[in-house]
Amino acid sequence: MKYGQPPPMSRGELETAFRGGSGESIRDALISASYSEDASWLLDWCLKLVGDERSIARYGVAVVLGHIAIDGLGEVDLMRCLEAAERLTSDPDEATRLAARDSVDDVLHAIRLHGTSQS
Repeated sequence: MKYGQPPPMSRGELETAFRGGSGESIRDALISASYSEDASWLLDWCLKLVGDERSIARYGVAVVLGHIAIDGLGEVDLMRCLEAAERLTSDPDEATRLAARDSVDDVLHAIRLHGTSQS
């Protein structure tokens, strides 16, 4: 899969994509937000989107969970990240499962570094 980094988006644009965009726009918005937005705000959106019907949106969630666990260390509830990532390890879509497994590893690494409590 060839992929480029999505452009920066305002919070309003992100929320619009999360609420009603295509699977691709949700994935891109999640990845864009992982570079600029508060990790706990983004985790809340990931938790809302983890069960989305579109595999590409779930793939975006799977990718971002690991990023926010590492980059948002101390800002997010790592157990919530872990539970969501573990849920996606049994996703019907192979790419989502693989990304989720990587995120589980990242979240477990963050837990080892920081523990499970949110600051």
